[in-house]
Amino acid sequence: MKNDISFRDSLIEQFRKRRYELGVSQPVIDERIGVAPGLVAKWETGNRKPTAFNLHCWAEALGCKIKLEVEHEDMRY
Repeated sequence: MKNDISFRDSLIEQFRKRRYELGVSQPVIDERIGVAPGLVAKWETGNRKPTAFNLHCWAEALGCKIKLEVEHEDMRY
């Protein structure tokens, strides 16, 4: 599941950068998402792993959307 971890870690890094760009603190994001205080900090430091739903809510709290594209050679539509 290395690719899963890389994908999640990539999202977390992008969310962290976006949060800095917006000048929003981790506690504010905790509140916007509706999670326990300190959880975003744990996600950003790798101490906890967010679920797919958490990632979706986190993206929304930052004004972002997660787009996932699946592509392979055999796709013929």
